[in-house]
Amino acid sequence: MKIPWTKTLVLLFFLTGLVLPAKAGGIGSDEEIKDRLSCLDLPVALHYNAAIRENIRRYVSNGYRDSEKMLGRTPLYFPIFEHELKRMGLPEGLKYLAIIESSLKADVRSHVGAAGLWQLMSGTARELGLRVDGSIDERLDPYKSTRAALKYLKSLYDRYGSWELAIAAYNSGPGTINRAIRLGGSKDFWKIRQYLPSETRNYVPRFIAAAYLAEYYKEYNIQPEYPDYELQFTRTALVYDYISFKKLSKITRVPISTLRKLNPAYIAGYIPRNEAGNFLILPEMGMMAFSDYLQWSDRELRTNLPVHQTAEIVKDDAQKRVKVIVIVEVGNTLEDLAKAYDCTTEEIKTWNGLNSDELYVKQELVLFIPQQMHQVKPARA
Repeated sequence: MKIPWTKTLVLLFFLTGLVLPAKAGGIGSDEEIKDRLSCLDLPVALHYNAAIRENIRRYVSNGYRDSEKMLGRTPLYFPIFEHELKRMGLPEGLKYLAIIESSLKADVRSHVGAAGLWQLMSGTARELGLRVDGSIDERLDPYKSTRAALKYLKSLYDRYGSWELAIAAYNSGPGTINRAIRLGGSKDFWKIRQYLPSETRNYVPRFIAAAYLAEYYKEYNIQPEYPDYELQFTRTALVYDYISFKKLSKITRVPISTLRKLNPAYIAGYIPRNEAGNFLILPEMGMMAFSDYLQWSDRELRTNLPVHQTAEIVKDDAQKRVKVIVIVEVGNTLEDLAKAYDCTTEEIKTWNGLNSDELYVKQELVLFIPQQMHQVKPARA
């Protein structure tokens, strides 16, 4: 029997409608949202009001396409945020602040001049130790900007003793918050909210809504739109000497356009010399090619990649140990790795030429582990 085309369209519309993201108004009951909010691990009081509901609605209904793109970028940056938050002893939930600041776009600039994942102004960035000039804008560096932003957030929390006020001050500046405290006679954000500018008044509700989206997007059939493989699976190194993107592209066979996407801080198309090191992010295969180049073709270019390490370091124990490469993951410390791989923190620092105990996500480390452990420990984490 032939089905009329009109009925076919109706049927298709009905079936596809079952998997479409929530539309305006279809975000769930107040009780459902309250229950979900109560499960969030955030450093702020989880109030529920019309402002929070409206921000949630914007994320999951009218703005769901933007939400899908933003959520697809979380694998690129959340590990960096989580590692640095843990290293600094700050609440992990602060990572959601970058959602409302930049939608997790590392190269974004605002109309008032703020830039990067954390939307730092150039003056604030320089005060926090970042370099902003014609060749490099470290506000666009995912690692350095995160450390600077968290340092600033911590100083605001130390000042106010409240994460709500610290987050609000991050948006508007301490002067605005101090004025609202004087007018409202309280240090409770929700009590002085009426004395704040409209954007800042809505800032903490947006923060809560962003966290809600990140944790409950599946409830609304929102599907993250992940970037290309080469942008998702990367490794990071510190480079101390000058090198151009043109030369990097030739060495690694990574297109210059990809180098710019992964490393937007180098606005002049090269990594400048820096004795403290500049971060270089490459696709996994690109970093392997870069390591091979350093090992076999250019031993003068200084990086922190463990390419020059040989078994001579542990030659007295060469028969009992095997060289492996380990990739630093979220929360890893030297102590953790030393315990897991049966060595000492000082040995790890010596093998890798480390001057401090500080590690970063996707960093390559060379370890010489007991031979029997090599059967169960992967060469690359």
